[in-house]
Amino acid sequence: MPREINTAADASRAALYLCGGLEGGKSLQRMSRIMLSLMAVVATVGSLVLLGCPSDNNHDNPATASDLNNRSFTFSSGKAFNSALTNVSTVVSFSNNATNFALQATGQNVVRTATGIYGLDSCLFTVGNSTNPTAPTGGSNFPAGTGPQPNETIDLSICDFDSTNNSLTVFDGTATITGVSRAVN
Repeated sequence: MPREINTAADASRAALYLCGGLEGGKSLQRMSRIMLSLMAVVATVGSLVLLGCPSDNNHDNPATASDLNNRSFTFSSGKAFNSALTNVSTVVSFSNNATNFALQATGQNVVRTATGIYGLDSCLFTVGNSTNPTAPTGGSNFPAGTGPQPNETIDLSICDFDSTNNSLTVFDGTATITGVSRAVN
């Protein structure tokens, strides 16, 4: 009955025996180094396949100006835009060739609004400096701690548009949310 191989040392002795002595041992060492390197490459590639590349997140449809312009997206939670908007229905609208945005949420039966400039290439929302969202530079009338504030920057890592579902998916590093679109007149 053959003996079980339980350790690397057992495997090494068996390989030496099969390879015919010490001369084979040197080539076995080289082959072992190559095999270890190949196993490391396979493990790394396997990890990337299972976990995905860190910056990919399977989002490969960046929103364009034509995807967003004159559209509103309703999100069931505004968490990615501001943590105070977690589980608060939030509507984000785009205008002026998607360079301007308006974010609206209702809290305690009051509609609050933040407006400003949207950086399409960077997925960056910059709230205007006023406490009046209708000011020419934009602004926010959210009370402190309830939503985006004047001069606040909302930096999202992903803004993907799905043309099949007319939806916008955003990701802030912790929360991924998807809003459904409707045309704005």
